[in-house]
Amino acid sequence: MDNEQVRVNVFTPGDPESRAAAEAAFEAAASVGKGVDARGTVPLADVLMIGSVATHALAYLINTLRKAWSKGVVVDAMGGRLTIRQDPALPRGTVVVRSLSGEVTVRDGVGLADAITGALPQRAGSGDTGEQENA
Repeated sequence: MDNEQVRVNVFTPGDPESRAAAEAAFEAAASVGKGVDARGTVPLADVLMIGSVATHALAYLINTLRKAWSKGVVVDAMGGRLTIRQDPALPRGTVVVRSLSGEVTVRDGVGLADAITGALPQRAGSGDTGEQENA
């Protein structure tokens, strides 16, 4: 369970400092985020990085981005794919998590891991009956 990988799409601001922060966050989470050609899917100033992160490292990745980026962070699990992006409408350090069911949780780092774990879809064959195991 803890080592299960979650695919994430990180829309990082295209400036070199923000992109370097995203790359460093992936590295700190023991994963690799790879920039991809995303013409037509992201604003011109943004860069799409796709990576796979162990579930236990996901909150660390997001918390690192929360501290590094100049605006708030949105984590969206709607549609079955985890998307992370900066949101200029949010104050720096704020994280908004939207679960698969559409439930929205706002955090500032405290309780972030629980909010993210709750937002992730249940994985088939995980052995759970609906409740996530607390590590």
